[in-house]
This record gives sequence, structure tokens and C-alpha cells, in this order.
Amino acid sequence: MTSTHSASRATASADLAPLFTPLNFGTRSARNRIVQAPMSVGYANPDGTVTDREIEHYARRAQGGAGVVITENFAICVAGRQMPLQTLVSDEEQLPGLRRLASEIRRHGALAIVQIVHSGRYAGPWEEYESRPRLAPSATPFELTPGRMVTPQEITPEEIEEVIEEFVRAAQLCERAGFDGVDVHVAQGFLLSGFLSPRTNRRTDEWGGDFEGRTRLPLEVVRRVVANTGPDFVVGVHLLSDERVEGGWSLDDAVRLARLLEDAGAAFLFAIPATFETMRLPHNAGMLNKPGYSLEDTAALQRAVQIPVVANGGLGEPQDAVRVLESHQAQAVGLARPLFVDPDWPRKVQAGTADTRRTCTCTTSLCLRTQLTGSLCESWPESARVRGYLGYDEGTAQ
Repeated sequence: MTSTHSASRATASADLAPLFTPLNFGTRSARNRIVQAPMSVGYANPDGTVTDREIEHYARRAQGGAGVVITENFAICVAGRQMPLQTLVSDEEQLPGLRRLASEIRRHGALAIVQIVHSGRYAGPWEEYESRPRLAPSATPFELTPGRMVTPQEITPEEIEEVIEEFVRAAQLCERAGFDGVDVHVAQGFLLSGFLSPRTNRRTDEWGGDFEGRTRLPLEVVRRVVANTGPDFVVGVHLLSDERVEGGWSLDDAVRLARLLEDAGAAFLFAIPATFETMRLPHNAGMLNKPGYSLEDTAALQRAVQIPVVANGGLGEPQDAVRVLESHQAQAVGLARPLFVDPDWPRKVQAGTADTRRTCTCTTSLCLRTQLTGSLCESWPESARVRGYLGYDEGTAQ
């Protein structure tokens, strides 16, 4: 390598240095500000237990240099499961696999965090939607898939208490397994975020009505999880930041709730605009393809709270990620697909060899089309595609 090339790489590394400063999440310190953002890959067993390929998938992202690895959403109960190969955190029998997963992520120097969810009205399997209850704040019909209207069942007060207890149990299982924390899913139209919107929550009891009633359940879940786990256990929130539809949950609402979540003990936030339903509306078409599509929401939340807000969505270019940090729009950057394509993104960027990264070249992403059977990537080496995941024997050695 010539001295000119060495100098240019050193300059690039210096320019990107803000990505590689430590950051505290609660009492835990992450080695840098790069977060493996949750992304459904579907590598679990059909019974919801952890598989070897799932362990290797997440550990490989830690090995590649991410400071925090957050798993895809793990369901807190069978009734809250959406995908057929989605991990469960609901029972003692899942602990052995969860322990191995946490240990392997942490072995490579990253904080290990599980996203926990109840899918609510989006619970699967969708082809059997009418055959068993799908819980929602209200029995409000909606378009599950284009042209198919369904009606979920209104959750009872007794079932609400059960859901709270299931979130607490899931968090406790994660803590016992050795994870550093959990990320409570309050976005995308899943159960907890469904309570936030006056469009989907038409209740007249204490769990609905005004802002206080509609935010009661997410706040109670966070409070109870914090109260029933240790002081060093990190509790974050994936927060619906704007429903992006008239008469729905707004960014002003999210800013107000963000402050309450911080007071309740939340240690970090993500700002997640739109739900699966509103994302399909004409005025939101193409939103997810725009770089930094959630940055306005992210910045609004970060101005409102002291805890880290993680920017997420379309930030795979290192220079874009650094600008987010330097402009104080967020304190960390979440990468999902960029690390799925190339888990060594952090190491390559830090070394000044970002130009050697693999990038996503799909028009209709293969990772999304293969979620039900186990996500694949067209940009992976052929050996990884054949095996069905990108693990330790691709790129950096163990």
C-alpha cells in the first residue's frame, strides 16, 4: 500500500471517528455508536427455540464490530407471534438457547439486547386469521393484506394484565439468559402501539379515550419491566413516532410520550414512523426507500429527552451516519440491512476501507421475500446463500 493510500485511509477514519466513541445505554457502555437494528430474519425453530444459525447470525454482527446487537422481535407468547420461525421468550424451555445466544454476542464485545413484542392484530398465521382471536385495543376492521379486510378481537382488561405480565416474564427470561437488556416494541401497529392511536383504540375505559388512557399500557409495561429487572438491565423502546395519517397518532404525541417513557426508566428510544397499514397509503408510498426517512422524527425525540435516541433507516453510507451524530439528531445510528449484507461494515469503516463493503443491490429485497423461511441476501457470497445464513466462515475468522 502506498503512503498516499495510507494517508487517505487515515483521513477517512478520522472523519468517521464520531461513530466509534463509546456511549452509555443506562449503566452499560457500548464500545461505539453503531447499533444492529432489529430485522426479522426467521432463523428460529418452528417451536420458537433458538437455532445454531440464529446464534451465529447475531454473533457474527457483533464480531463485525457493532457496539450493540438488538435481535429481531421475539414474541412474548404464542398468541403474540407473527412469523412461523419467530423466536419465543415465554417459557423456561427456551432458556438454554437464549443463554447461548446472549453469551456468543457478548463474547464478541457487543451489548446483547432482545426486542420483545406482542404482534396484536398482526399476529399470525394470517391464512388462519379468523380461526382464533387476534388481540387489539378495539375490534376495528382493517386491511390485513391488499383487498382483505379482517376484524381483530377487543382485548379485555383481564387479558391486558396478562399481556403486561408476559412482557415482564419475557424481560426476566432475557435477564436470566445473560442479555444486557430488552427493546420493548411499541411501533408498526403491533399491540402496544395500537393502543396509542385514536384510530385503532376506541375504548372508553381506563385503557382508552384521551392521551393518558391511550398511553397507559405502554407506560405500564415499561414501568413494570424496569421494576422487575435489575438496576443494570437496559430497557429501551421502539416507539411509533408518527402514524402518518390524518386523525392518527402524531409526532407531537410521540414527543410527549418520549418524556414520560424516560421518566418511567427507558434507557434508549427508536423513532419508527408509520404502521404496516398506513405505510401502504398513497401519500406514504416509497417512504422506506428514502435515505434518512425517520430523521425528522428522531431529531424531535432526541431534543425532548436526555437518553440516547437511535437513528434508523437508510443510513448505510458512513458519511450520512456521521452527519446524524454531529448534528445531534441522534446519539447512535441503527443499521439493519447494511449489517445483514456485510457484518464487517463497522470494522471496514473504522479501518478506512469502507469502499470494500458489500452493499444491497436488490430491487425487491430478497431478505424480505425470504423472511418466512429464513432470510437470504443476493449480495452474500454463494457459500452463504447455499448454507442459508452468513456466519463465521465468511469474512473475518473466529
